[in-house]
Amino acid sequence: MEELLWVALLLFIVSSLLLTKRSNNRSYVIGFIGWLFFAAHWATLPMYYAHISDFFNVILTILVAAFCAYVAFIMLINKDELTLTITKAAAIGGIFYFSFAEFSYLNYLLRKAVTVQTVAALNVLRIPAIQLGWNVVMLNNHSVEIILGCTGIESMALLLGIIACVSAPAVNKLKAFFVSVPVVYILNIVRNGFVITASGYEWFGSSDYSFYISHNVLAKFGSMAALVIISYLVFRILPELLDMMVNVFTLLKGGVQDASERF
Repeated sequence: MEELLWVALLLFIVSSLLLTKRSNNRSYVIGFIGWLFFAAHWATLPMYYAHISDFFNVILTILVAAFCAYVAFIMLINKDELTLTITKAAAIGGIFYFSFAEFSYLNYLLRKAVTVQTVAALNVLRIPAIQLGWNVVMLNNHSVEIILGCTGIESMALLLGIIACVSAPAVNKLKAFFVSVPVVYILNIVRNGFVITASGYEWFGSSDYSFYISHNVLAKFGSMAALVIISYLVFRILPELLDMMVNVFTLLKGGVQDASERF
């Protein structure tokens, strides 16, 4: 539900703006409520992905919903400044992603750009793909629609959020941005070209089955591998980010221990 999403993002922004008022518990309470709304938003998505047989995202959205609820719990119990930093990252990444996800004109511009560039990349490789309409690519009489998930916007938003929130020199943050966000965008064009070629030429059987294998299996794992490599490069440039991630893990683990002691 869009209402849950925008309420969560608004609360994240308010909580982030109160970061400097460390003695004020309102930032933690507001962030706690925001994470609960965010968890509720993600909890509404698994059924949608199950309906379209995207079981990878079914599992992913369930895990994200659980993580958001867990962060909310820890934020309320521990009142740790690190949870406010996580909230700031969620605010930045969330605003970036959901602006394209929820505003139709931005959504249109991004998907059209990716469609045009995917066709151009395939044509450079002498693969005779053609563009139908503004977001459909046809190859060998088989068509593929470019949806928002085909743009790589989720990974770019995640990387942008965590890079922006970490305490590090600006020049290092800029370097980390250039080895991550633009690279993800370019690799996503490659991913789209692979899926379109595999389904168009029926590499794994029928066109539909080839699309399923290339998109829902091979491309998913390829994207995860690429994200791991990019994350490693970002960590090399921003060691402060690695320290923050270790602290997040410690905080999450400590939240369970602290809760067991309290209750």
